Amino acid sequence: MWQDNDSSPGPPPYHSRSSEADPLIGPRKPYRRYQSLCVYVAIALFVITFTIVNFSISFSKDPLNPDVRDRIRKDWDIELRQHQKEVLERNYTKARWLLQDENRIRLRKKWQTEVEEHRHDVKERRRREEQDNILLREKWSREVEEHKHDVEERRKREEQDNILLREKWGKEVEEHKHDMEERRRREEQDRILLREKWSREVEDHERQVEERRKHEEEERLRLNMFWTDLASHTCTSYATREYTARLVNVPSYYDRRVEACMATPVEIHGAEYTPKWCEDNGPNDVVGHWEVDQHEPDCASYWSWYKDFGCTSPGSGQRRIEHYLENIPSGADWKEFCATTPASFNGMHFMGAEICFQKDHGTYGHWVLDDENCK
Repeated sequence: MWQDNDSSPGPPPYHSRSSEADPLIGPRKPYRRYQSLCVYVAIALFVITFTIVNFSISFSKDPLNPDVRDRIRKDWDIELRQHQKEVLERNYTKARWLLQDENRIRLRKKWQTEVEEHRHDVKERRRREEQDNILLREKWSREVEEHKHDVEERRKREEQDNILLREKWGKEVEEHKHDMEERRRREEQDRILLREKWSREVEDHERQVEERRKHEEEERLRLNMFWTDLASHTCTSYATREYTARLVNVPSYYDRRVEACMATPVEIHGAEYTPKWCEDNGPNDVVGHWEVDQHEPDCASYWSWYKDFGCTSPGSGQRRIEHYLENIPSGADWKEFCATTPASFNGMHFMGAEICFQKDHGTYGHWVLDDENCK
């Protein structure tokens, strides 16, 4: 039998937030209950994790915990050692300052004592000089009077003697003029003869020297002598180095080995030099020695900082200057380099230091100069 549809339940009402994919059998209430349960579980886990972390942190900082106490003790020991180290450093610095203060006080007292002694010496010297000057003036006065008397007496005697002497001189002058004229004539003749003799001797000597030089040069070239084993040695002075070489092709019968050595040049740094001196140790051992003062930068020492020590003493008129010498070659003679290294200061140029000395493994040069400001 047909029944009326009004009495049967109908479909759920339409809502604006519903989707066409939603079923027509009503809302999904079980899914919403599952979503709420997940939220509660998540909140519970967060609360439990936060509680455990706080408990761990508070437990790790708990002073009643033995591990915490050990760690605190270790930190205290480290801080204590650092504090002791800082205390020791401060005490050492304080002791060093006290020692420096004592040294300054002792030096100041020494200076004051020296100043007092110098003042006393100057005062005593002035007093003695004043007494000596008084005695000297008295002595000079007596000597002046005696000298005046002696001069007057001598003048009178000399006046009488001069009258007699003029007469004698007149005769001697005439004789002397005649003798001088005769001697001048003879000396002139002797000089002419001597000049002629010297000219002949000089010409003969020059001719012999030239002939010997040509002969030695021809013989040296014929024998083809040359240098070998050229070697550089230590620096001898400022910008100067010693070189040696051995002369070869020297015959055993050749008896002018030193002359051949001195005449044979060698090329060093693109220039030719003849030996400064030669050493003859036999036919095959003739050694030449050179001292080259060009193109030797490794041998060039120089003066660095400049220090003015002031006047040498009050009223001396002299000032003392000090320089420090740099770049002394290893194994070189520091005295020679100090004495030959040029210096320029105060508008003056010096070929080397006046006084050389070493202090604290360094080489220093001193100059004492005249200075009007020190008078």
